[in-house]
Order: sequence, then C-alpha cells, then structure tokens
Amino acid sequence: MATVLDIKARAIRIFFNFWGRLGGYVLNYGVTDGLDITRDLAYGPDPGQRLDVFRPRHARSGGLPILIYFHGGGWISADKRIYDGICSVLSGYGWVTFNVNYRLAPEHRFPAPLQDAANAIEWIRCHADRYGGDASRIVLGGDSAGAQIAAWYAVAMHDGGLRSVAAINDCLPEGQLRGLLLFYGVYDFDTVRQASFPFIGIYTRSLLGEDKHTYAENAVVASPGKQVTAKLPPVFLCAGQRDGLYTQTVDFAALLQQNGVACRTLLLPRNYRADHGFLFFRWLKSSKRAFAEVRAFLGDL
Repeated sequence: MATVLDIKARAIRIFFNFWGRLGGYVLNYGVTDGLDITRDLAYGPDPGQRLDVFRPRHARSGGLPILIYFHGGGWISADKRIYDGICSVLSGYGWVTFNVNYRLAPEHRFPAPLQDAANAIEWIRCHADRYGGDASRIVLGGDSAGAQIAAWYAVAMHDGGLRSVAAINDCLPEGQLRGLLLFYGVYDFDTVRQASFPFIGIYTRSLLGEDKHTYAENAVVASPGKQVTAKLPPVFLCAGQRDGLYTQTVDFAALLQQNGVACRTLLLPRNYRADHGFLFFRWLKSSKRAFAEVRAFLGDL
C-alpha cells in the first residue's frame, strides 16, 4: 500500500519527468550529430534496466576508452534520454559513452539502484568490444543521484562487506576503473538532510526508507563519504556555490584529499550560473568551463 511519502515521490516524478523530457527535446536538438547511437540495450529483465551507447562516428573501429554515466533525479525520477546532450558532449571527446537507466524509488528502494549499476557495469565489461570500447579503460560518471551511485560503486569495489550488504557479486577487476567524474552529488546521507535543497527529505527517504532505524542503517552503507580509502582512482569533482548540495562536494573533496586520493575540483563561485543541473545548459559560462576541465581530466587519464 502506497504511503504519503510514496505519493509525494511519484508526484514529483511526474512533474520533473514532464518538464525534463520537454526540455530535453529542446536542449538536445541536433547534439547527437556525428555520433552513432544504439538505444535501449537490456542489461536486465526490468524495463528500467536499459542503456544507450554513444560512439564517435569517425573514431577508429575499436579500442576506445569507456565512460559509463548514471543520470540524476533524486533516485525517483529522470531517465537517460534527458541526458543525450551531456553524454553526446562527453562521447565527442573520443569516448564510447554508455548512458544508463536504473530502477527508481520508491518502487525500488535501496539497494536496487546500486545493484543495477553493478549489473550494468558488468554487462558493459562483457560486451564493450561490440561497440568499439576497451574494457580495460573505464571511467564512471554521474550527476546528483548518479554521482552517488558512481562514487558508491568505486568504494564498494574494494569493500566486500559493502557489496555483500547490497547483494552484489561481480565488480570490475583491479585496475580497470581509471577515474570518476562526479557533478553536484550526494556523498553523505546523514549531513545531506540538513541541506537547503528542495525535496531532499523525500528523495533520501524514498531511497533509504521512511523508518528512522532503517534509514540510519542504510545511510551508513549508502554514503560514499563514509567509505573513502586510498584505493580510489583519480576523481573529478564539480559543483557551484549556488547549489544547495554544494557542501556535499566540498566535504567529499576534503575526505578524498585526507586519504591521499588524486582529486581535481572545480568549485564554481556564485557569480557563475552554476545552479543544480547547470550542465544541461551547455551555453552557460559554468558549463563551458566544466566541460573544458572534464576534457582535460579525461585526457590526462
């Protein structure tokens, strides 16, 4: 039986998916020119377990590095098609980009999105050569909720206990994950509840559970910031001061640096238009700078 929280979460999903898809048609018009795209490949039986592949049309036939991207949406909304623009830009840098959907809360709570991420990554590792990708060179990326998913997978690779709690069996072999590309994410489910960010309580409780005890237990496991070790690959972190989740990035960057993880940060001041989701608006000064620094980071990898 649906709870009040579930009803609110679904209402938010309907609202944001309508405007997100409408905006996506406008913002992403023509952006996929020059790319070969394969749509809706299944990595699992659920309709939410689908991914798209973006490949530069004139790139060499094989051996391209792989970027796997997880969309945002508070774990309750959005989908990969809204992200055609972002993934097209990233693929244009010479990467085979896999744009991944995952099952959404509240119908599919923790750890379902993390399980889907692991299954998608394993599917990509096994099938990458069909799309010209080199599975020995993988970068994970994501924004907002997607950044949490990508970061969590990276820490869980080196923590069998985390994988066990999430019922995840397979992970990338040592050395294949070369980097993380994270935009305005959530990295601590305890501190984020105090953030001045719209609907943050609905988002987090829809994923981790309404019961306080259940939430507290799941928050420890699901927070990448609570699991940081020196084994993480190089990380690119980006957020703007105008974003209500800004301190999540600042605090996570400090944890990475304390643990000796190579971390490149782009923290955009208030005079930039770097609100949450600014990457969608590719003409903004903030987006242009972010994509330029991302290109340099990926090139260095």
